[in-house]
Amino acid sequence: MRTGSFAALAFLLISLTVQAQKEGLEAINKTDLKAYMTFFASDEMKGRDTGTPENEIAALYLRTNIMRLGLKPIPETGDYLQSVPLESAEIKGNETYIKINDINGEVILTTDSIIYLMAPAVTADVTSKPVFAGYGFTDSTTGYDDYKGIEITDRIVLLMTGSPQSAGMDEVNAVFNMDVEKQKIMLAFSKGARAILLVYDPRSKYPDAYASGLADMGASRVGTKMISLKMNEGSAPVQIAFVTRNTADIMLKKSGYDLRTLQEKIVAEKKPASIELSDITVAFRTYIDKSDITVNNVIGIVEGSDPVLKNECIIYTAHFDHVGVNQEGEAFNGADDNASGSMALLEVAQAFMNLKKKPLRTIVFAWVNGEEKGLLGSEFYVSDPVVPLEKTLININLDMVGRSRMPSDTGKFMGFDVNVSQQGEILLYTDQKGNDILDLINSKSKLAGIKTVNMGKAPLIGSSDYASFMSHGVPAIFFNSGDYPDLHSTRDDVEKIDFDKME
Repeated sequence: MRTGSFAALAFLLISLTVQAQKEGLEAINKTDLKAYMTFFASDEMKGRDTGTPENEIAALYLRTNIMRLGLKPIPETGDYLQSVPLESAEIKGNETYIKINDINGEVILTTDSIIYLMAPAVTADVTSKPVFAGYGFTDSTTGYDDYKGIEITDRIVLLMTGSPQSAGMDEVNAVFNMDVEKQKIMLAFSKGARAILLVYDPRSKYPDAYASGLADMGASRVGTKMISLKMNEGSAPVQIAFVTRNTADIMLKKSGYDLRTLQEKIVAEKKPASIELSDITVAFRTYIDKSDITVNNVIGIVEGSDPVLKNECIIYTAHFDHVGVNQEGEAFNGADDNASGSMALLEVAQAFMNLKKKPLRTIVFAWVNGEEKGLLGSEFYVSDPVVPLEKTLININLDMVGRSRMPSDTGKFMGFDVNVSQQGEILLYTDQKGNDILDLINSKSKLAGIKTVNMGKAPLIGSSDYASFMSHGVPAIFFNSGDYPDLHSTRDDVEKIDFDKME
């Protein structure tokens, strides 16, 4: 930390908690939380997707409430809304497709049943003789190499999920094992692949990304509007997408195989069965239509009471966006993710406002937008903070703080064990290793009747807005419920929130 030792920060936090007088703590109650949550995570808010009218309504709801509580606005503008310039890129139909032609140029298949793990930032059009590279797996210990004897430079590469060793049903039936697949994807591009088509291992219970639910977990497809910061331009036109097993079988048909036969051959012979598919040509086109949009972060300030120390701040953050609606129009209400953190911050803000003597240092509350699109709101905030980052002592981030383990919370999520926290406990992620801070958190948590479980620096799946601050040298503490099967589904509803935990 740039301003003093861990002990100094511990003293800072002690000074805050000592001042958490009775009138402040009494402001936090589950009746308020339930009232806030019932509106914010309702079907009518349609998943609060960044760039939608409902997302703007969510921002106005937050602004209205922090005005009511008496927080101060951004000094430079006199408003509570911080404009975030973004670029919207929509994957357009008709001109987005995978087209398979035979050696005579006749079209065998045209499909837009494409689920992108990473859609290009600009229109991308790749045509090549494709390559089936098995699992896209290499193992220096055994010498197994799916790329041995084939050339993938400038080619479209078809890969199965998993690996030759993934015989265990848990891994085979994972929706998506990020840890495994990320390494394979990076390897393929390092070898010169132009685009990657993924298909579920035939042993999987999922025939495609629609059946697995991956298509509804924030992945992109035709009609999806992708959002990025306006300042981030020039991204490489990378195409990484899931195709159906039927599409894979049609690609392989001229070789005399289908996907299941090749997979069984790999497992039985314990060696690759990769093929350069020279009898067909695949055109993979993604048409991107761009436009500029502006969304808002919502910021409220509790000014410090010390004439000098008020120039330093602690910043609380929570993202208020979620992922909208599915193809059938059903809302992803995002009750835990992250109506819970957003509404909790309203109660924390009220607690600070109820104090007769305000903290010595300034407290900034930032409800940030576009977290689900890639931490966009927090990334913009650290580029344009209301208090300079060198005066920002720590970030306390709340993202998913309302769920407790239920009987249905078993198995794996995105290839990882479900780790949703129990009643009466919350998971803690932090880059701080000093015992003074962690001991302080544990002691104050006990007084609040909740156990904190230190999970280290970063979660296994995804990230949250605290990462934007950490990457700019600001220490961070991140509280989280953990991962569970309802995450990013239409089942993340208010009825499943543990309001005792939230309080």
